[in-house]
Amino acid sequence: MRQAIGRMLGVSGSPRRDGNTDLLVREALRLLAERTGARTEFVRVADHCIEPCRGCRACMTLGHCAIQDDGFKALMARFFAADFLVLGAPVYWLGPPGVMKNFIDRTHGYYTDHTILRGKRAALISVATDSGFEPHEAVMASWLRVYGAEILGSIRVLACEKGEVLQRPEEFGKVSQLVDRLVPAERRAEA
Repeated sequence: MRQAIGRMLGVSGSPRRDGNTDLLVREALRLLAERTGARTEFVRVADHCIEPCRGCRACMTLGHCAIQDDGFKALMARFFAADFLVLGAPVYWLGPPGVMKNFIDRTHGYYTDHTILRGKRAALISVATDSGFEPHEAVMASWLRVYGAEILGSIRVLACEKGEVLQRPEEFGKVSQLVDRLVPAERRAEA
């Protein structure tokens, strides 16, 4: 029997509020909650003041980031509290945008403990105009795997302009297909 999904955290790594990535992550959470009854929370990394890594390497002895006076710890606490993560980010020059990459880089402070996301399951949503998915997903997926999360599925969505995904049902529908893979039919029948 597959483990219950539990508490879900949807994370948008886009700097654009209410853009395609926000819409897709919110829809994934809505469908997951509808099909499983789990509690969901949506956060935008860009809504948190997160300084970039300073490269001081103090984290290698501290076991956490030396920067303590920004929004990083509060956002990371949400990751720790979740059972399931839906991470979405647009492709910016073959990788996630700076706001998401700053967050990922700041987790280097946990590098001495590769188990911080152990037991957590995840899904990835990548949004691009037409290319760059592979290196973008490599950054996002490797970050999750290094810290112990299991990636259960991912989708690639083609969209560019704000809200465009709503005008492209074949692309927006990929979220439902992802959720179908995450929540098997027998599990939906139980909910």
